[in-house]
Amino acid sequence: MRVLLVLASALVCIAAVVLASWVFDWSFSKAAVLAPVIVVSFGAVAALVVFWMRIALDPLIRRRRAQE
Repeated sequence: MRVLLVLASALVCIAAVVLASWVFDWSFSKAAVLAPVIVVSFGAVAALVVFWMRIALDPLIRRRRAQE
């Protein structure tokens, strides 16, 4: 289980670096040097998306539970 989690995490990190390299037209070596910054930035954006989706969906879920 943990091996799969570490493997999935590594693949997501590599994909984030490759995506940033492609979007910003950097060489892969430059993106690899900036990998910690890229991964933390992607994580912060993902956390914000989850946070705002939770805020947006919470009233809808409460309304549905109140109607039941």
